[in-house]
Amino acid sequence: MDAKARNCLLQYREALEKDIKTSYIMDRMINDGVLTISEEEKVKNEPTQQQRAALLIKTILKKDNYSYISFYNALIHEGYKDLAALLHSGIPVISSSNGGKDSVGGITSHVKTVLCEGGVPQRPVVFVTRKKLVNAIRQNLFKLSDEPGWVVIYGMAGCGKSVLAAEAVRDHFFLDGCFPGGVHWVSVGKQDKAGLLMKLQNLCTRLDQDENFSQRPPLNIEEAKDRLRLLMLRKHPRSLLILDDIWDSWILKAFDNQCQILLTTRDKSVTDSVMGPKYIVAVESDLGKEKGLEILSLFVNMKKADLPEQAHSIIKECKVVECCHWGILTNLLHKWNLS
Repeated sequence: MDAKARNCLLQYREALEKDIKTSYIMDRMINDGVLTISEEEKVKNEPTQQQRAALLIKTILKKDNYSYISFYNALIHEGYKDLAALLHSGIPVISSSNGGKDSVGGITSHVKTVLCEGGVPQRPVVFVTRKKLVNAIRQNLFKLSDEPGWVVIYGMAGCGKSVLAAEAVRDHFFLDGCFPGGVHWVSVGKQDKAGLLMKLQNLCTRLDQDENFSQRPPLNIEEAKDRLRLLMLRKHPRSLLILDDIWDSWILKAFDNQCQILLTTRDKSVTDSVMGPKYIVAVESDLGKEKGLEILSLFVNMKKADLPEQAHSIIKECKVVECCHWGILTNLLHKWNLS
């Protein structure tokens, strides 16, 4: 467990031991796979409520970051929001170190379902992790807590902004702790007013599939903005809206309605006129030689160490190598084959 998380637990240990009832909290932690049945039995065998809480916290202190996050989530779900608020500053950085395999802390079936329903793109076939940037995005999303605000991923075209945005929400504990209401992805791009209205209409339809709010789509952008605000507030609280590829600031005004929003853009100034806190994550255009070679090795299905000398020339010529740039890589590989 991170030192910051551990210190936070120790700091508020007395308040936690005094107030929590362990039974339902342990049920949730067992479901998350961070507490065993035998550990639960040991806690239950303690004679008083306070002693049971003390042993549970002592057990958590011996575990990892996911146990801390699971305990934090359980407090929220069981009505201990004031106690959860004490632990919020200690929430550790979540990093899926499982290499993409299904696990309790990574891409579980729950995550796959939530992201599929929300329209979040799958990982590209050739995928290289960028943990530092993913963690920076998650840390900024944590800062929003339950308040409306914006996290902005910006950088040049092709630097991997969309892949990073999708990867940031591809984690069980992160989704469960921050956005249990789900994630909703909108590919925006360059739009005129008619195109924006269509995007808003489609989003409102997705968010109101049982047609509780209206049986017809909104007729104009202002009506769509109002309906989106009510849908997010009443039907989808604690959910995240992801706006991919924002070009113009006027488009954001339609989404500026007290939501928690993650967006990607080439120009960070598009958020200058929106309300609420903003957190910026800059993405460098050059992945570096080693990351470039890693992507190339995956693309051609070879070990990085087995790549020929031409591979270094390909990376140098490509300069910006991102997971999805099949056209660039294909052209360069054609040159490689001819050489």
